Amino acid sequence: MKKHLITFAITAALIATSTLVVAQQMDPNMSGMQHDAKPADVQGVGVVKAIDTAKGAVTLQHEAIAAIGWPAMTMPFKVASPDLLKHVKVGDKVQFTLRQASAGSTVTAIKPVQQQ
Repeated sequence: MKKHLITFAITAALIATSTLVVAQQMDPNMSGMQHDAKPADVQGVGVVKAIDTAKGAVTLQHEAIAAIGWPAMTMPFKVASPDLLKHVKVGDKVQFTLRQASAGSTVTAIKPVQQQ
């Protein structure tokens, strides 16, 4: 009986040590294993339909955004900074950057497009 307990203890110690070594050797940057994935930024083009500086929002009638599978539509977006709204006005054709997150999309950059 004593021999079996010693064998069991040694086996358990070896398994625990092996598990620790494997965990330490894992690559923390393995694809799909990150919990702190950064939101993706995507580019879009559209027309400013409304600006709400009090709410820090802009309504854009944007073209399709293939990078995220969105069709063309009109929708409001939060802006990362109210200062972004100082450089555009209703009716402007704009190029913008969206940051995708689980809480919604935020415009992080926006500038008028020079129309020819």
